Amino acid sequence: MKPQPLSPAPRDGINQTRAFRVLASVEDLLIAVLVFAIFCVVLAGILSRFVFHVSLSWNIEISVTLMIWMTFIGIAVGVRDKVHVAFELFEDKLSGRWLTCASLVQMLLMGFLLVALAWGGWQFTELGFSQLTPSGIPQWISFAAIPAGSALGLLHLAAHAWDVAAHVDLDSGAHRGHGHTETRTQ
Repeated sequence: MKPQPLSPAPRDGINQTRAFRVLASVEDLLIAVLVFAIFCVVLAGILSRFVFHVSLSWNIEISVTLMIWMTFIGIAVGVRDKVHVAFELFEDKLSGRWLTCASLVQMLLMGFLLVALAWGGWQFTELGFSQLTPSGIPQWISFAAIPAGSALGLLHLAAHAWDVAAHVDLDSGAHRGHGHTETRTQ
């Protein structure tokens, strides 16, 4: 049996700090609350129409707004949990510095996308400050999900980039590259 080379003890990444664990819990709780709220709003619309024979004018707008928020918070959670789209074509053939470089390039490209989303979302939010939906809900509330979710995604992406650049847990087999989260079996 070949002896295993000694490797430095794996360091905890920035994502394991208390602040990021609390943020992850808040994000998960927020998504759960949004899903439950969508369920309640849609159920209220169904009950009002088929039981009370009254159509609600606001339930579709509210459920769509909640769905938008859930989607953009979900994007941030996807970045946090590394379950987003990644270029894995060459990652299995890379190791060491090349794998680190490829991961950082992927994160840079994703960062550009998230910055563009945040910028465009902020512009939509500014337009929505003076607009109301037909039910009287300020339009900026829906649009604010875009820069908020993008900013959270950028925060998680920056934390992953920091970990990759600091070589945190790169050689432990916990992941290969940025988007691949499977563990290796020995």
